[in-house]
Amino acid sequence: MNADKSSNHHEIIKEIMEDSHRLIEQRDYERAAQDLQRCLLLEPGLERRASILNDLGYACLRLGWFEEAIRVCAEYLKLRPTDNDVRFYLARAYASMKWTDEAIKELRTILRSDPTDILARHDLALCYRGKGWLKESLEEMRKAYAYAVTYGNPEENEVVKTSLKHIEEEIESGDDDSKEIISPLVLLALVTKRSRLKAESYQRIKAKSEMPGCQILYQAQLFQEI
Repeated sequence: MNADKSSNHHEIIKEIMEDSHRLIEQRDYERAAQDLQRCLLLEPGLERRASILNDLGYACLRLGWFEEAIRVCAEYLKLRPTDNDVRFYLARAYASMKWTDEAIKELRTILRSDPTDILARHDLALCYRGKGWLKESLEEMRKAYAYAVTYGNPEENEVVKTSLKHIEEEIESGDDDSKEIISPLVLLALVTKRSRLKAESYQRIKAKSEMPGCQILYQAQLFQEI
């Protein structure tokens, strides 16, 4: 009887999670966040809670609930402290709150373990810019662009290239008139990061599923990791 209850419990959580993924795809972030918050109340398991917190942190960012995003991402990182992608969300939330020093600290942590993280380097350059460190900002954005050319996908390349252009123009003109242009690039960097993560996760799980004897695990792992 207890096993049946546990199975039904997990099926309910799975259905809610699948619904929240659909809502995120449809950019209905508020309803997705509500679903994910329900899942947290229902799910005691740490591994599944981590997956829920990951999605909830992103939804909160897109809604502009930056303090909640900070809380959620920090809780997630207690479970998975080496996850640089959620650390990127945390840094973005800090930067959105104008807590630039905290954002810089998180982005530098990412880059110490992965110097090729293009979007972390891009956002670090924007944080330097926000502090008025234009020389450092330009140097960091040029590094980001060099990595984007070598390692990046077309979306990352375009985001960094456009930001670099605006910083160069700002320094040349001496005017801070590109703030309205930079803001959408910050959002685009976040969306690009999320899109790359989903693509990489799908390919990783698909590759595992094609190994002999692993096909039956494909759907379960897709639910856990995406």
